[in-house]
Amino acid sequence: MKAASTCFTVLLALVACGGDDGGDGGDGGVDAAAGDILEQLRALPEIASVTEAATEQAGYRYFELQFDQPVDHQSPGGARFQQFATLIHRDVAAPMVLLHTGYGNWYYDFPSELTRLLGANQLVVEHRFFRGSRPAGAEAWQHLTIAQSAADHHRISDALHRIYPGRWLETGASKGGMTSVYHRRFYPDDVDGTVAYVAPESFGAPDYRYEPFVEQLGPTACRQALRDLQAELLQNRRAMLESRATAEAQTRGYAYTRVTLPVAVESAVVSLEWAFWQYVGAGECPAVPPVTATDTAVWSFLRAVSPVSSSSDDDVAEFEAYYYQAEVELGYPGTMDEHLTGLTMFGPTDFDGAYPPGVTRPPWTVDAMNDIDAWVKREGDRILFLYGEWDPWSGGMFELGDATDSLRVIAPMAPHGAGIGDLSETDRAAVLAKLEAWTGVRPDAAQLKRRARLAEPMKRVPPPLYLRARQ
Repeated sequence: MKAASTCFTVLLALVACGGDDGGDGGDGGVDAAAGDILEQLRALPEIASVTEAATEQAGYRYFELQFDQPVDHQSPGGARFQQFATLIHRDVAAPMVLLHTGYGNWYYDFPSELTRLLGANQLVVEHRFFRGSRPAGAEAWQHLTIAQSAADHHRISDALHRIYPGRWLETGASKGGMTSVYHRRFYPDDVDGTVAYVAPESFGAPDYRYEPFVEQLGPTACRQALRDLQAELLQNRRAMLESRATAEAQTRGYAYTRVTLPVAVESAVVSLEWAFWQYVGAGECPAVPPVTATDTAVWSFLRAVSPVSSSSDDDVAEFEAYYYQAEVELGYPGTMDEHLTGLTMFGPTDFDGAYPPGVTRPPWTVDAMNDIDAWVKREGDRILFLYGEWDPWSGGMFELGDATDSLRVIAPMAPHGAGIGDLSETDRAAVLAKLEAWTGVRPDAAQLKRRARLAEPMKRVPPPLYLRARQ
């Protein structure tokens, strides 16, 4: 479905709804039947460069694209930047999966769960201000908003619709799922449906609504074992952890100039419980070391579940744009750390190095998330939310309200890597039926596997911002 965008009166919107600056709205666009796909891509004026590269994905061709984008979509004649995207092409008649990571593009030519299910084409768009898709200058950061990002994705999808006239689905996991919902809010007719995996919405910076949810995650004994270990590490093993983290930094070349190493150690320990439920899950509860375990055992566990190196300079730089967004519009969870009262040493200012250097952040406002929430509940259509029952981010699940032709499903006992294969038989059938109705393609259920998304490229978001000890 490709129709004109509907304009909304939104306090936070910084972009004009409807048309864009560089496209031709489909008039005089590329003839989907004319020429090789590489020629068609090169003919699109929105694309600055196209490179075809080798791929091991059978039946696909792989392209790396640079889209020419305005920094401010309200001022298309102003500064520009190039936005990186990757395309795996099967057939112009096949569905298109528009995939967001919400961060950098680390999928490249890897097909997502939806792409495999539907035998679809796949377009992965790097989020503005991440990796190479970053406008120049500190003043440009004021344009890192969900409205400007949605306009990026509208302009890209508008261009590619001229080549791919079939059904489109939009998807992403975690912040990528959030990004897909934000795009739909501003441009609801760009795609035929949205599948948002494990996408939370937060109404504070921090938002302590997550606390009661995390208080009941997983088996009680496992939850207590994690908390006992956290307390042991902060009270009796801090010096040992700092020593081992220092040795690791020297061996592996990690630097800790933005978040200092002692702060990084504490942050890793404070994050341990959350990280366990997010990335590991109840199946590994027997692996939680007792408080009597050796230094080597507890260090190895921390390194595997909540590594200190997640706060190293390189990792922090990878996600500094997320920290900016979270403090300005997106919000983030409050911590679950009352059991660590009196054991922490550092406060919020010790994490200031995680933010973009030299960039002034506007004050937090809840207006953007209130608007998204209200749109989903009042006007949302063809949205599918999938969550893991034991994923801590599920404490911020979207509510459907009066959304039409929409569905929310929860994978039993699953962590943040929950996928369609983790659902109950009934919910899985309901999801596959939605996908078929929205695309006209019967999903290949043989592609489904439990925790399938854990095999997909995913980056571990460092903990300094959303998990720091409450003061």
